[in-house]
Amino acid sequence: MPRLIEVAICVFAQCVCVLGILIGLRFVTPLLKYASSAIQGQPWHAGELARLIALVCGPVLMGLLTFIGLSWHLWSSQVTRQRMRQYPDQPWMWRSDWAAKLIRLSNHKAILVTVISSALYGLIVAPMGIYLASVKNATLVYSFLGAVGFFLLIFVRLLWVNRRWNCSSIELETLPGVIGGRFEGVVSIPESIPDGTVMRIALRCQMTRSTRSSSDRREDLFDIATGMKRSGNGQSSSQTQTIYEDVCLFTIIRNSLGSAATVLPVSFLIPEKLPSSGKQPLLASDGLSHRTRINDYCDWQVQVRHEQTSDLREIVFEVPIFDLANSAISMP
Repeated sequence: MPRLIEVAICVFAQCVCVLGILIGLRFVTPLLKYASSAIQGQPWHAGELARLIALVCGPVLMGLLTFIGLSWHLWSSQVTRQRMRQYPDQPWMWRSDWAAKLIRLSNHKAILVTVISSALYGLIVAPMGIYLASVKNATLVYSFLGAVGFFLLIFVRLLWVNRRWNCSSIELETLPGVIGGRFEGVVSIPESIPDGTVMRIALRCQMTRSTRSSSDRREDLFDIATGMKRSGNGQSSSQTQTIYEDVCLFTIIRNSLGSAATVLPVSFLIPEKLPSSGKQPLLASDGLSHRTRINDYCDWQVQVRHEQTSDLREIVFEVPIFDLANSAISMP
């Protein structure tokens, strides 16, 4: 998509977000009045109070999150485009962490996702559920709220269990890893893993195929401007499969007993005729209708976890693997 059209769509969406925020702010005064009367001992209803909370928090919170997300997208995509212009023939330099040969994981994203999920549940989902339960089918609604809250707690639990490993890093010794050659690096886990522990280190290649098809030939102005074909009756799907995986086992032998971190060497020989990281060149529709658009994205990953399947902790790094013999580079 051309940059100008992308910016225009994002700005339009942000304007809609601002409108939604203003609509939500209109209900602040009724909410405050209702809460004030309830505090003063006036009769009140939990369903009505929950409805007003959802009317305020829904548009405001969703609008703010979408506005900030679109702003971040515009900024990050511009940074990526600048690096692409600077290194047009070296896609492994388009990401700053790849270029620095050091990929660091962080709990910041996990904390942000937890805070946002909790806020959405507590300020939108739960109030709407309480209001709907006051209208009808209270048992069904509260069961749904309980199930959502239960899965949210499981998600938070998994993040807590993996909190130390989520601060791990991998230092790249090959930039990039070469198809038909080697990929090497060193993983550092900020935890003292006991001697004799067997670790499973895997290098895998995952291909995500997204298909989008139109059921007729109708096009509107947006289709013509973006060069895409679609219709109201079109279909889209996405499927991810692992097309290659190599696994090695490493037994921890600690050289320094006082070390608070565990270092794991990573070394794999990569076979030939495998795809490079990133978006793949557009292919024919493989016998499908000519109105079907196929996009393939290749993701090379290094996964580290205990060999014991009962241990839920694991880390995954997205690493740069490219076919240097193939000069064709697909632009995102």
